[in-house]
Amino acid sequence: MLPLLLLALSDVPGPDPVAEALARIDSLSGYRLTLRSQGSGGEEIIHYSYRRPGDVRMDMESPYRGAVLIYRHDTGKVQLWPFGSPGRRPALSLRPTNRMVRSSQGHRVDQSDVGTLLRNVQRLQLHGSTRRLEPATHEGRPVQHVVVEAEPGRAVHEVARYDLWLDEETLFPLRVASYDRQGQRMESVLLENVQLDPDFPADHFDP
Repeated sequence: MLPLLLLALSDVPGPDPVAEALARIDSLSGYRLTLRSQGSGGEEIIHYSYRRPGDVRMDMESPYRGAVLIYRHDTGKVQLWPFGSPGRRPALSLRPTNRMVRSSQGHRVDQSDVGTLLRNVQRLQLHGSTRRLEPATHEGRPVQHVVVEAEPGRAVHEVARYDLWLDEETLFPLRVASYDRQGQRMESVLLENVQLDPDFPADHFDP
């Protein structure tokens, strides 16, 4: 049984799936999705929007239902409406490093996009292995299951392994799991209702 397992986890020749996925994402003007994250801080559900070159909007569903965060790359600031109604109520203006606008896992709004995630995965690749497991499905869609694991003692932001489930057609991540040096899962993220290059309302990032 062990030889078969090692065969399934062996390095696969050909194009690097992480580099290919990043190239696809870098070609997009933007995307929107529903993000479901589970980690030590509990579950977070966020309606997430990204517009190149770096504008982010998060409409919170859980745990702070109704709160809205908008990060603008041109100002470098996060506008926070704790009780919703952006454009009707005044916003708090905060730095991305402020604890009020960081996730339970410590993620910053200005570093929350999928491109940043994949660049962190690439950093792990420099001192580790990249493996493609057997073809799989996720929510009925064909996906590539890719595992990137660091050499012993190595990590990026405390992450020593990433599991990625990439949509077979678009290569956009539909699920991501991260693990620490001890093999304990740190976070599991589902990316649902993905829309690529959507038409955002004119005031979506500037209400």
